[in-house]
Amino acid sequence: MKKIFSFALTIFFLLILAVPVFLVAKGNEPQEVSVVEARNLAALKPASTPNLQRALNLINEKKYFDAAKILIDLYTNASFINNFERVASDQFPYRMSIIKFSKAMDRGIIKLVYRLTDDPVYPADMTSDIYYDSENEQLLDPINRFNATIMEKINLRIDNYENLLNSHPEQNFYLYYHQNIEDSEYHPLTPYFPDADKGQSIKYFENRIPDGLNFEKFLLTGMNDHLKYYYRTDHHWNVYGILRTYEEIYGMLSKNFHGISPILDHNQIVNFSDIEFLGRMARLTFYPIEGDDFSVEIVDFPSYELVMDGKTIKEMPRFNYYEGNYSTIPYINHYNEFYGNVAGLTEYTFKNNANRNLLIIGSSYRYALDPLLASHYNKTYCVDLRSYRDFSLSGFLTSHKVDDILIVGESNVLFQDTEYWLIGE
Repeated sequence: MKKIFSFALTIFFLLILAVPVFLVAKGNEPQEVSVVEARNLAALKPASTPNLQRALNLINEKKYFDAAKILIDLYTNASFINNFERVASDQFPYRMSIIKFSKAMDRGIIKLVYRLTDDPVYPADMTSDIYYDSENEQLLDPINRFNATIMEKINLRIDNYENLLNSHPEQNFYLYYHQNIEDSEYHPLTPYFPDADKGQSIKYFENRIPDGLNFEKFLLTGMNDHLKYYYRTDHHWNVYGILRTYEEIYGMLSKNFHGISPILDHNQIVNFSDIEFLGRMARLTFYPIEGDDFSVEIVDFPSYELVMDGKTIKEMPRFNYYEGNYSTIPYINHYNEFYGNVAGLTEYTFKNNANRNLLIIGSSYRYALDPLLASHYNKTYCVDLRSYRDFSLSGFLTSHKVDDILIVGESNVLFQDTEYWLIGE
């Protein structure tokens, strides 16, 4: 048993040490971006680590003993080890092939077990908590719960809104809620969970909305609504959900914005037939599912200026798609690539006759709406609080003139989450 343990431990360390050897053998730069996972990879660049570079040079000179001494010193350094652990995972040889094989093994075991049942919804893999709905051929996030903890968070968010309204009486506050299927009674797993949300959280919040907060909601009326307005492989809404929301928010804003410019013509929709959109849930699970159609609106925007996190952007990302400049590699995050990637602060300045400014707070669902709504204002500031962690509304309004404030999103953004989405006063 002791010999087996020693052998296994030796193999383990050889595999870990194989990463820098593999990188040296490749003779090129490590992969820095994973398209499949839509994230940056940890990369250990010898040039930025002098001792590692020196050890590699000694290996090339066949001075293995001297190189080993340097590597041992490096591997006993805590900061290097922490970084190396991430690199060992992200740069492991044939990593994606191993992950895909592992996911396939997961699916095989899951399907074998579920053959004993008639359940049409089952886990897509063993790690992501994402489900496959065989009846509707879609991937689903797990249901959300409604309990005392959620009610406490909603109460905190209500207090937050009341304080904001009292502190900023000169601004108009608007709240737009769109319901995801995991908050609705139509999620197919709802019958199995007594504390499933089933629309209870939005009812609890709506019954306690402070006076002075303009509120509109986009509720699902059934599974068909979800399939119509949201992707099957991604959590985001599709072009039809985006355009419905644009129309409803436009109507809400126009009640206090007399003389708002006419709603943009957004009736022309184009489908990129060569794109098979495999969204976040497909990327996480590698479930063998047919991708979504990727259809988008074509809008003739007025002249504008765009700044993202202080950097001037010449044009919206969508125009690259209109010109045919996009990738058809599987698992590209087309939603973000078309509508815009994550930024803490995005600023639009439209050259129109509007005399009002808008602040929009929300998550990635918001990105698709930003330019549509911004086109009716002079300046529009768009904030993602996940990337703008020290945001203070009072501080922001001190340096940015804003007339209307819109918070748009799902339950977490609007009234449940108190870690990222509680708006700093």
